[in-house]
Amino acid sequence: MALQALLETIEKLHTLHRSLLEISRLKTDHLKANDMESLQKQLLAEKKHVQAVAQIEKLRIAQTESWAVVSGLPVPATVSELLELITDQKVALQFEQELIGLTETVTELKKQEALNQQLLEQSMQFLQVSLDMLAPSIQSLNYGTSNQDQQRPQNRALFDSKA
Repeated sequence: MALQALLETIEKLHTLHRSLLEISRLKTDHLKANDMESLQKQLLAEKKHVQAVAQIEKLRIAQTESWAVVSGLPVPATVSELLELITDQKVALQFEQELIGLTETVTELKKQEALNQQLLEQSMQFLQVSLDMLAPSIQSLNYGTSNQDQQRPQNRALFDSKA
């Protein structure tokens, strides 16, 4: 029974990660369209999903530990160890399929977030170039040549103590 609850928790994690992947794809679309208001809404939804993932992950860890203790088995540190400890092959196959799907979803989510990061960096670079073009540089504000700076004596102090 505890094993079935653990499987349901992993299924919930997989569902939340698929939802996070969809949010990440929407963020990409909003970044491309420069729709900051919609992007802000997606960021709020993403924050709620991440909090839910953290809560369910804590539940999954607690369920894994309690199942192992009740079964008299060592507490598995990894998913691979968990799969090795499950004796019922049908349940083990369900776990394996769900965990493979979850892993694939998380991998795709990482790729999508890396793309979003690149889009943000490119946007920031574009903004910086645009600002640099609009704002004059310090050297273009100075009148005269740079040779005038070299004509000033370099070894003279600001305070002349001989005077």
